[in-house]
Amino acid sequence: MMTPTHMMFSVSLTSIVLGTANLELLGVAALASLLPDIDTSKSYIGRLFFPISSWLEANTVHRGITHSFFASGVVTLFTYPIALSGYPHVWHGLILGYFFGWFGDVFTKSGVEAFYPSHGRLIIPRNPRLRLSTNSNAERFLLMVLVAIAIISININSAGGMIRSFNQALGIPSGAIETVKAESSSYLLNVSVKGRNTLTEQPVNATYEVIEPLTAADLLVKDEKGLIYSIGNSQQSQIQASQMKVERISPIKTEIINLTFDDEEIAPILSQLPSDRTYLTGTLAVHDSEDLITMASLNTFDTLTIQPGEMGTARLVSASPEKVMKLLGDYYVSGSLIVRHVKPQ
Repeated sequence: MMTPTHMMFSVSLTSIVLGTANLELLGVAALASLLPDIDTSKSYIGRLFFPISSWLEANTVHRGITHSFFASGVVTLFTYPIALSGYPHVWHGLILGYFFGWFGDVFTKSGVEAFYPSHGRLIIPRNPRLRLSTNSNAERFLLMVLVAIAIISININSAGGMIRSFNQALGIPSGAIETVKAESSSYLLNVSVKGRNTLTEQPVNATYEVIEPLTAADLLVKDEKGLIYSIGNSQQSQIQASQMKVERISPIKTEIINLTFDDEEIAPILSQLPSDRTYLTGTLAVHDSEDLITMASLNTFDTLTIQPGEMGTARLVSASPEKVMKLLGDYYVSGSLIVRHVKPQ
């Protein structure tokens, strides 16, 4: 095979096998694909390391020991410290690139000694007329196919992989929810929804910002006005979804803070929190809250529900600091809250 064919064979198959678009990993795989041809001084890598290739050329046959499962095992074993030193992706690219580098030659007319020390040659296919000749029209066509496969695989994996792309294409709500569960800790996400409003029965075709997965069947989202909804397929959803597609907006950094209150005012602490994309979750005991009355919303999701009393209870699910301050700012509370602040990068 030609050098570009070796490289694209390794890049495309490594991307598919690992489901990756990591360019560093794929670059290592491309370079590692050239290493098996160090057994000949005519190859690019052989000219670069002429003393080694010259010795191998004199003492072995081309596509012999370096083109074998034995050689792949040796490379895997002796390069394992790379993985232990904190670069497992480099190691994965190296061992897969080396393997695919020699395995591609099984489709050539001479094949390879894949089962070295046996000198029998592995050649695919059995029909000699279908085997590749170096620099032939068939190999140039194969190279174009491999380039196309590599581009498609890298694009699919950049978008989150084959399963994510399949879910995106069909807009399956359960698939979208699984995507959100997998990616919401790393990315700010939007979800495009087609469905109906459970209360009004009006059709819905809109895009929302994802706050978090709410249940196995629902997402918690907000619209441009800041109104919060539960969307999905459960009976509690404000929006019943027939189609959902997830879009990555930007990488995020999430900061988690635990707050504990012991019969103290909540306002001084919450006023120090950032207001944008800050969500409070937890349960608080609210002292002397007999007169605290809130109206439940039927059309939106209640992020803060209160049971009033001499020692009332407030339950928060991704509530904003502003809403909590507005309702509980004048009260003394006990309990704990988890504060989640999302910062787009």
